Amino acid sequence: MSSLQQQLPLITKLPLLLVDFDQTITIHDTIAPLGQFGVTQSHNRNPWSYFADSYLNDYRTHRNQLDHLPNECTFNDFVQQLNTYKPIEKASLARVSKHKVFQGLSRQAIKEKAFELSRTELQSNVISTLKLYKEQVRIVSLNWSKDWILGFLHQLGLEPEQIYCNDLTFMNDICTGDITPQILTTGDKQQLINESIRANHGVIYIGDSLGDIEPLVKSNIGIVIGNDLSLIKTLNDFGYTVQEDTSKASHLYRVDNWHQIKTILDKHYYTI
Repeated sequence: MSSLQQQLPLITKLPLLLVDFDQTITIHDTIAPLGQFGVTQSHNRNPWSYFADSYLNDYRTHRNQLDHLPNECTFNDFVQQLNTYKPIEKASLARVSKHKVFQGLSRQAIKEKAFELSRTELQSNVISTLKLYKEQVRIVSLNWSKDWILGFLHQLGLEPEQIYCNDLTFMNDICTGDITPQILTTGDKQQLINESIRANHGVIYIGDSLGDIEPLVKSNIGIVIGNDLSLIKTLNDFGYTVQEDTSKASHLYRVDNWHQIKTILDKHYYTI
């Protein structure tokens, strides 16, 4: 039995492949382009900078009010502090909803704009890699729109049920302007991991930032894409070894691209 199999003793079903969206599947964060698109199309009286600046002000105020974690704090203490940002994320969605940034937009218009951006914003090899495991893929994101994500991943042909994120509300396929919150913190992402484990699925999680840290650590296999120094330092500080050699068995990897991710996935699914 391989070491990878030994790490997944309770699996009775194929592992689910849970993937963050912004800056994991895409090159850049896409919430700002989504927001700017909404502001432009709805002719909102507030520029997108109003919403971005309001969020950043709330974020910084909250950060400055947090108690400094002691050197002997645990990983769970750190995660709990990250989860205290949930009201800030929720307030941002409420602000955008209140000002009806997306009111009047159709699902089709949102998908078409996302598809247009996908031509330059998707990471190389991401579609070809995810296609191999399409039935296992679940997108887990703090993004605001399933239709936006579906537009970016049009070539993959995912179903809406495979996407977990905050979402715009619609009436007859026209947006009301409201956003329903669902995924706001690393803890919210972890809930999906827990549900998958209870269903006897293994979980492979791919993410890029501190917002992914709990599912990266608590999945059967965690894959960090990119070089977020804060994330890597935090993992090291809490004693998690991040393996950069994809040929070696590990619980946690760091990679630069989706070609390396494919190498890990091909090996992992093959050994199960």
